[in-house]
Parts: sequence; structure tokens; C-alpha cells
Amino acid sequence: MISNDVYNLYCDESRVENRDSKLMVIGVIEIPRKEKSAIVNDLKIIYEEHHFAHELKWTKVHNTFFPFYKRLIDYFLSNPLMQFRCIIVDKTKVDFEHFHDNDEELAFFKFYYLLLKEKLLSNNEYYIFLDKKPTRDRHRARALHAYLDSFILWNREKCNIKGFHAIESKENMLIQFTDYLVGLAGFSCNEMITGNNAKGQLVQYLKEHLQREELCRTTALSEKKFNVFVWESRS
Repeated sequence: MISNDVYNLYCDESRVENRDSKLMVIGVIEIPRKEKSAIVNDLKIIYEEHHFAHELKWTKVHNTFFPFYKRLIDYFLSNPLMQFRCIIVDKTKVDFEHFHDNDEELAFFKFYYLLLKEKLLSNNEYYIFLDKKPTRDRHRARALHAYLDSFILWNREKCNIKGFHAIESKENMLIQFTDYLVGLAGFSCNEMITGNNAKGQLVQYLKEHLQREELCRTTALSEKKFNVFVWESRS
């Protein structure tokens, strides 16, 4: 009997509650579970080489550590074991009243579901790690897990979620890395990009190496390295 491949999924989001940003982004990094230690060790070496001893957060990106942030992009792009997928949502087009019971938190977790279900493939097993987020309903993450299990039951074969955890991002380097990539996408979609600041330069650098004119444009589902799904309202 062939054993399933096992993957870790690390999730984070950007601009969900920021009223000044029209578009929010939820993203996930996928890696083979058996490669986690090697990837984390690689990142630790990069951190040490650049004397970076902080929590990696897109909101704290600045010029001082620009070579470090650029090196992270290089590492992600050159590592065939790392895949990224994100969903981009225009918050002004979400009909909270008719489809989400006037509950923004509920809508947020529905978009999480749309993001993750496409990462769950037959003949694989998954461990999912969410950035721990204060929620009004403490059962939100559990409900998301249940809906993903239901999707698997009806749409996949020999697929299983082996673990589903909400953890503090400061305790997990790969959730922080997801925050960084999500932040790149969110900044690209919401801000006027110029070459005059570190964030703008990093967005341009990523676009050039992905050979894309924009990051906020839906890619083919077959795109594995930096997959983008721009949600469109059906109403």
C-alpha cells in the first residue's frame, strides 16, 4: 500500500480589519511535513547572516533590513518545496447582510474555507496551522475544520486533516513567513507602488522574478509557486 504524502499548511491574513484598505488577503504556505526542520534551519541561517533577531512581520518592514527581506524572497522562489496560495477579496463587494448574517467574522472564515479547500488533494494528509486570532465565536476554527472535513468527504479520496491548530505567530517562523508573503500581496493590491520605499521595492522585485505585471490577478489553479485567487461576488 502506498502511504500518503504529508504536508504542513501555515496560514495568515492581511488587511482584514483595516478600514482604509479595500482588499484583504488570506494566504497559506505549503511544505512537505518531513522538510519542516530543514526549511526552518535554512531560515535561521538567513536570519543570523543578516543579524535579524525580530518577529518577521510585513507591517514592520523597513529599509534597515532590506537585504534580509530581499533574501527571503530569493529563498522562497528558489526552494521547490515551498508553495504559496492566497485569496484576495474586495471587502466592498461582500454582501454581509444576505450571505453572512451581517457577521464579518463568519465571512472571513468562509473565505478561509475557499482558500484551503483547493490545497487539500486526494492521497495526501495535512496539518493546518492558523495564526491565532481573537474571535467573538470561539468555535469558528473548529467549524472551519468541520467544513473542510466535509469537503474532503464528498470531493477527495484518501485525504485527511491530521491536525488543525491555531497558534501564536510569534512562536512559528513559517506563519511569520506567510505573513510576509501575504503582506507583499496586500501591499501590491492596495497601495500606489513606487521605488521610493522598501515595501514598494520588494513588491517590484517579487513581480519581476515571477515575471508578472501584477500580483493581484487570478492565476491558473495549476500555478503552484505563487497562486492567486481573486474572489468575485456573484450578486
